[in-house]
Amino acid sequence: MTPAPPQRRTCQNCNNPFLQPARPGRPSTMCSEDCKRAARRKNGAPPDLTRAETDMNETAENLNHIARNLLAAVQDRAPSAHLLHHITVLHRLIDDAEAAAVRRGRMQGNTWDTLAKPVGLSPERLRKRWTEAKLTRRLDTRRTAREAPKTPPQETRLPMNGAPPSTATPQPPTQTPAQQLASAFSHLQRESGQTLKETAASSDVSPSYLSRILSGERTPTWTVAARLTHTYNANLEEIHDLWQAAQRPPDTEPPIQPPAPQHHNAAKRRFQVALRALYLAADRPTLYALRSATGNTLTITTIGSALNGSTVPNWPTTSRLITVLHGCPADLRPLWHAAYQPDDQGPHLPAGAFG
Repeated sequence: MTPAPPQRRTCQNCNNPFLQPARPGRPSTMCSEDCKRAARRKNGAPPDLTRAETDMNETAENLNHIARNLLAAVQDRAPSAHLLHHITVLHRLIDDAEAAAVRRGRMQGNTWDTLAKPVGLSPERLRKRWTEAKLTRRLDTRRTAREAPKTPPQETRLPMNGAPPSTATPQPPTQTPAQQLASAFSHLQRESGQTLKETAASSDVSPSYLSRILSGERTPTWTVAARLTHTYNANLEEIHDLWQAAQRPPDTEPPIQPPAPQHHNAAKRRFQVALRALYLAADRPTLYALRSATGNTLTITTIGSALNGSTVPNWPTTSRLITVLHGCPADLRPLWHAAYQPDDQGPHLPAGAFG
């Protein structure tokens, strides 16, 4: 007796066609065990995606930050070794993002077939690449890096001269004031979304001259710098601070004496402007990136409070933050000295209060 041919059906979960072998009993409505599990999850209580969304958002933010740094490095004609460093970090973050997306998709009830198609892999290969154990290990590692440390570091870990402890992440080289000004304008140019011709026309300069300003080949007059700042809708005080520092001859030592006594609030404001100017020149990195650059010796709350101006940290903390922002601690020491009051702790900000 010839067996009955298989029947063609449509999966009620993924809507893909499948062949149902002829056999007694109720016909199947799902094409695979994965679809059966996904359907059961859909019919039950909705999964809590809070953690998965946090993983996805944080990884995407870091990807965006590193990609912008890579673009800036290319535009600044950085050495190839520097570019390769950014590319290596991007590769790692892309793997993190894929893991976060797979975990999120599985929690939402997506089948392995659905998740495998966009990445050009078979469902079996994607499943082997991201087993539950691998997903957990990868994402837990990311969370550990994001959430630690939970308590402020001991001051003894930071030498008074601002040098990093031996176990910390290597620090970037200090930029000259002229390079910081160029970096700030380059960041604002990218952030504006305008072409060089559009910015040049709005600022009444030639595109070639603007290009030289952005590359650091030329330091603009204050009139031109102010026009550019207005075009970018940026903070004039921060740009003026960078521009003023760029006027100092390269071999001139920074002042080592504190400035004349002034009202504490004014001194605090002056210090905040200088610190924010460095932050702008450093391409406004995320607080997570800054914490990582300090070797996790500074907390996100400490960094955010300092940049917002709600607190003036002690000198070891301030020196470390200035260093990871590519600045020279000695240049800001007089401003810090005038602004710092040991008893003025100010309000503590939550981690997400800045930027």
